[in-house]
Formats: sequence, C-alpha cells, structure tokens
Amino acid sequence: MSMVVWSASATVATAIPVAWWARSAERPSSHRASQNLAGHNPTMRQTVLQRSPVERLVLPMARQLGSRLVRFTPIGWVERRNLALARAGLSGRVTAEQILGAKLMVPALVAAVFGLQLIGDARPRTVILMLACLVVGFYAPDILVRAAADRRAEAITLALPDMLDQVTISVEAGLGFESALNRISQDQTHPLAQEFLRMLQDIRLGSTRSDALAALAGRSQLDDLKTVVLSLRQADSLGVPLARTLRTVANDMREKRRFRAEERAQRLPTLMIFPLGLCILPALFIVILGPAILAGPGGF
Repeated sequence: MSMVVWSASATVATAIPVAWWARSAERPSSHRASQNLAGHNPTMRQTVLQRSPVERLVLPMARQLGSRLVRFTPIGWVERRNLALARAGLSGRVTAEQILGAKLMVPALVAAVFGLQLIGDARPRTVILMLACLVVGFYAPDILVRAAADRRAEAITLALPDMLDQVTISVEAGLGFESALNRISQDQTHPLAQEFLRMLQDIRLGSTRSDALAALAGRSQLDDLKTVVLSLRQADSLGVPLARTLRTVANDMREKRRFRAEERAQRLPTLMIFPLGLCILPALFIVILGPAILAGPGGF
C-alpha cells in the first residue's frame, strides 16, 4: 500500500511542473502572432480614420436623411432600389436610404453653390444652368448605379461560358457541383465568381440548391444566367446527369457569346459613319480644296 501511495505522489509531483510548463510555455506560432499584433494595435479612432471621407461623412449623412424621407417614397421604391444595388454588386455596401439621401443632398449642394452666384449676378443663363445641374444631380445616383450594373452584367455575361467549362471539367473529373464551384470561384475575382460564392453561402446556411439558384437568377436579372439556372434546376428535379447538362449549357453560352461578337462587328460600319462625316471628310476637303481657294480664280 505504501508503494502505491508513493507512486501516486511521485506521479502528481511530476505532473504538476509539466502541466505548469505546458500552460506557461509560448508556442512558436502564438509567439509570432503576438509579435505581429504587438506592432499593430490600432485604436477605434485610427480604424475609423482609415476609411475614405465618403464612407465617414457622406454616406452616414445620406443614410440619416434618407431614413427620414423613405416613408414618402412610392410603394415598391425601396425594393426596386435594392434590386438595382444587387445587380450593381453594391448590396451590403450601399442602401436604398443612402441613394435617397444622395438624390437630395447633391441638388441641395448645387443649389447652394449657384445660389451664391445668383446673389451677385442673376442672369438667365446662370438660372438655366442651375436648373440643369439640379436635374442632373437628382438623377446622378441612379445613373451611376445603373452604369455599374451594366458593367457588371457585361462582365458576368463574358465570363459565364468559361466558368461553366471549368465547372463542367471539374464535375466530370469527380467533384460535386458545390465543391467544383467553390474550388473555381475562390481562385477568381470577377463578379460571376462572387455571385457563385454567395450562392454557396446560401446553401451552407440551409437553403436548397434550387432556391439558391433561383436567388442567384433574381439578383443578376440576366437572361443567360436565368437560362443556366433553369437548366440546372430542371436537371436537379428530373435526375438528369449534371455533367451532361453543364456541357450542353456551356456550349450554348459559347455560341451566344460568338453571335454577340459578330453582331457588334456588323454594327461597326454604321457607327463609323458619324466620325467619318464629322472629322475625316471636312479635313479631307480642306486639304484638297484649300490650296485652290487660296490661289483664287487664277490658280486653276
């Protein structure tokens, strides 16, 4: 009995220093992390100052103003603006209230600037210019959002066939659909990859693949992407092999992209008429007829 007691005592006496060393010893990885964090410990003020002036001043003011006036907007205005922001890739960064606030702040700023000029010189030209700037300032946020949405839609349309080809190859190699999308989208930064990553996040949060695909088509509002989503949902519901469906859809998207390129190429001669008539032909007439006009009647 005494040997058991002595063995237990020796074990406890040995374990206490070992446990203390393991608790207090700092591993190399944690030591490097501590060194990195020690050199950069920003305060809340420094974190806020790292943002741009627009994010620190303009957007909060626009959000406060828009939140007070959003009740006076027509029914469905907020939903339409949120959809436009989603198409432009600004969902989560800019809100409909900020758009409404900007639509009022910009004309107010324009009116203040021109109002100071009208005090000293109230000419009709200045008044007309002020009214034009007010109209442009009111519609400028919508125009900028629509332009961003058009650029993003064009980027998604151009990248869709190549993305589908990569997903098809990965699925045919044995990967699942979600795994293939995740693997390919993480290595790319274009808008289509961002949309696929958001769709995968919806699936991880509990949405079904069909619902996540429908949400993807609803956010983008693109005909090509709607066609792809419809084909994938039908294949998922009918049990058609997904690799075959992806191969067929990828070929169709590639053909559509080629047809669009040919259509743009056929429009070029028509578009070249205006710069040809306004720029090249007058210069050509000046070069040909200019010396004869300067020489006068005797020059011929």
